Amino acid sequence: MSRSVNKITLIGNVGRDPDIQQTKSGKKVAHFSLATNRRIPTGSDEEARTDWHRLTLWNRQAQFAEDYIRTGDRLYVEGRLEYDSYERDGVVIPTAEVVVWEVVRLSSKVGSAEVDLEMDEAA
Repeated sequence: MSRSVNKITLIGNVGRDPDIQQTKSGKKVAHFSLATNRRIPTGSDEEARTDWHRLTLWNRQAQFAEDYIRTGDRLYVEGRLEYDSYERDGVVIPTAEVVVWEVVRLSSKVGSAEVDLEMDEAA
């Protein structure tokens, strides 16, 4: 039997406060961005680059995000990548998001909290 893996692990800083919504079926969902930094060699020097990741958290993780996660917090997240696209002005725009199943707040301006929650599916 052949197995496949779709897992992403990120450590970075929250770019904006979570946007919390509720689906028609009553499930809570949170969306926000996470910045990760990397260095790129440019000859004799290095250049800093920031990558932005769109995160989606469901149910209990979304509640945790609403209660505790704020702009600037440092997070450890695990999840899976999902790809989609949308059309604007006749142009198809690809998107990627991380559907988070584990989140740990590593630091905050107001203290720290951790949560290791079982994966909640949006089903």
